[in-house]
Amino acid sequence: MIYLIHGQNQVDSRRFLIRLKSGYQNIEIISGKNLTVKEFQKTLRGLSHHLFGGRSALLIEYFDGNWQVFPRKLPAGVDVILWSVKKIPLSQLRVKSFLFDQIKKPSVFKLSDAVLFKEEKQALITASQLLSTKEPTEKIIGVIARGFYLVYCAKVDSLVGSELPTFAQKKIQEQAKLWSRPSLKRALIYLLGVDLALKEGAKAEATLTTFISRAISF
Repeated sequence: MIYLIHGQNQVDSRRFLIRLKSGYQNIEIISGKNLTVKEFQKTLRGLSHHLFGGRSALLIEYFDGNWQVFPRKLPAGVDVILWSVKKIPLSQLRVKSFLFDQIKKPSVFKLSDAVLFKEEKQALITASQLLSTKEPTEKIIGVIARGFYLVYCAKVDSLVGSELPTFAQKKIQEQAKLWSRPSLKRALIYLLGVDLALKEGAKAEATLTTFISRAISF
């Protein structure tokens, strides 16, 4: 089976992707940018002969819509998951499409996820929407700070045995892959400075916008 997860709402599409990935024992991840037929088929062959058995999937991130790389038939027991930040036109292949093209009602938790997944555009949009609805900046800062703390816990392997749901732990572990320990510390220190600046009267939108762009670059 081929699963296509696509659209500009990257936070919700990534959440869905994490849930879908949890159903597989073996997952191989490759980039869809400039993917060749040779690379695609070589990876498929490796998955179809996995030593440990179980359900296998090939995840192609940033799929660009090049359906020509697909063989006529996938190996038995192997699914292909395609993830893209844009809407992808469907092909004649049998595909289960999950389109996340609209940004739903904003929340501080979605903003935190966007920052931690380093999705700058969506983080900036969500932050602006939250501020326009008078979301307290203290709540925004608190949730983002907690997100950074949990990602740091994942980096030092201290999430194991926590009371967090399995899905939440897997999401945090995915986010942790995008950050180093030093970059997390820098971002958190910067966030503390943002909190102080807001309490001293700095303009919320300009301050948060600068923080998001800077922190994601760490």
